[in-house]
Amino acid sequence: MLPEELIEQRILFYDRREPGGLSGTTQDQVAPARGGGVRRLAVETLEEDAMEQAPELQGTPAEVAERIAESHARAVAFPKMQFTENAPVGEIAQRMVDGTFDMAFLVSEIERFTGVTVDIPSAPGKILAVIPEHGYWSSELTLPDRVFRAAGYEVDYVTPRGNRPFVYPVSVDTTFKDQAWNATQVSAAEAGLGELYNDGTSEDGRRLNAPRSLGEWLPPTPRPHDGEESREAFRQKLAEGLREVTEYAAVFIVGGAGAYMDLGGNTSVRPLIQVMTELKRPVAAICYGVAVLIQATDPETDVPLVSGRLVTGHSEQDDYTDFTADVIAEGQYGPNYGSAVVTLEQMIKQYTGPAGGFLSKDGTPYMAVADGPFISARTTPDGYPAALLTLAQLHGNGQLPGQFVIDGDGRGHEPTAEEVKRPKF
Repeated sequence: MLPEELIEQRILFYDRREPGGLSGTTQDQVAPARGGGVRRLAVETLEEDAMEQAPELQGTPAEVAERIAESHARAVAFPKMQFTENAPVGEIAQRMVDGTFDMAFLVSEIERFTGVTVDIPSAPGKILAVIPEHGYWSSELTLPDRVFRAAGYEVDYVTPRGNRPFVYPVSVDTTFKDQAWNATQVSAAEAGLGELYNDGTSEDGRRLNAPRSLGEWLPPTPRPHDGEESREAFRQKLAEGLREVTEYAAVFIVGGAGAYMDLGGNTSVRPLIQVMTELKRPVAAICYGVAVLIQATDPETDVPLVSGRLVTGHSEQDDYTDFTADVIAEGQYGPNYGSAVVTLEQMIKQYTGPAGGFLSKDGTPYMAVADGPFISARTTPDGYPAALLTLAQLHGNGQLPGQFVIDGDGRGHEPTAEEVKRPKF
C-alpha cells in the first residue's frame, strides 16, 4: 500500500503542475481527473513509477542467492595491525602513571602529531567530560583527562544521573582480547591508570565520586504526558543551564558500552553539543561516544549537526557483535549486550549525509579526525590524539587545518577523497 503522505504529495504536484511533468503524464490526462479522479491518477502514476524503478530479477532464485553471497564475500576486509607487540599508547599511559606527562612533553606531542605550535596560558579554563554511568571505557576517560589537566585545565565530570560511573571491567583487564582482532587490548600502564580512577579513595578516584547530574542541570525534553504547561518551565531551566555551559572551553564525550545505554537517546546532552558547536568550541567524542555526538540535531530543522562533516568511529569489521557483555552495576555483568543496534559506521554515514562521510583506518595505533568543532576518535586509545587535536584547535591560533586526520603514531594530514567512505547510491 502506498503511504498516504506520498499520495497527497503527488496530488499537490498535479494541482500546481505545469506542462511537461512527471512520469510522462500530460495536461490532457490530468485535467479530466480533477476532483475525485485526481487521487486515482496519483495512485496509478505512483505505482507506474514504482514498477519502473523496481529492479528486474537477474537470473533464477538460486543464481540470485549465489550472486548476493559472492558480493558479501567480496566486500569483507581483512586489515592488518600496523604496529608490533606493544601499542605506543602504553608508553603514554606509563608517563601519566609516573607523573612525567608534563606541559613540556604535552606541547611537544601536539607538535609531533599536528605540526601546530601551541601557546597555552596558565589556568586556561574548564573542560567538561560527559561520562556514561553503566560501563565507561577506562582509557577513554583517563587519557584525555590527564592531557587536559597537564595543560592546566580544570576538568569537571557529568553523568546522566549524577552517580559515580562504573568502569567497563574489561578495560582494566590486561588479559582481555577483543572480538575483532583476538588480540590483547589493554596495556599494563592503561590498566594501572584506570585503577587509580576506579579507586574511590585515590586522588583521581575521589574526583569521580560526586559528578554533576546531567539530567538535573540540563532538563530532558518534556514527554507527551508533561503537557503544554511544561514548555515554558523547560525553556527557562534549559536556558539557565546552557548559560553555564558557555563557561567551558571544550567538551569530550567518553565511550564504552555505557555510552549506548545511558547517552544514545539522552536529550539533555544534545543542546549542550549545539551550544558548543555554535560557539565554535571543540566537542570531542571517543569510540561509542561518537554515537552520542552524531545524534545531536538542530531542533528547528531536524538536520544533524554533523551533516556534511567527516567523522571517524568503529568500522564494520571492528564493531560490537553478539555476546558483548554490559555492566548492570559495579562488578555485575549482564549476560549479553548483543550486537550494536546499528553499527557505528552505518550511523555515521547516515548522519553525516552525502556531503560528509565516514573515515577510519583499521589497525593503526591511533585514529582521530577533526572537522570544524567536531573531533571524533575511533576506539579505546584514540582519546589521546583527540585531546591533542582539541588543544591544537584551542591554542594553535588557527594553524590546524579545518579538516585534519591522525591515523598513526606521528604527524597527521589533511584528508583525501580516497580515504572517505560514503554509500554508493
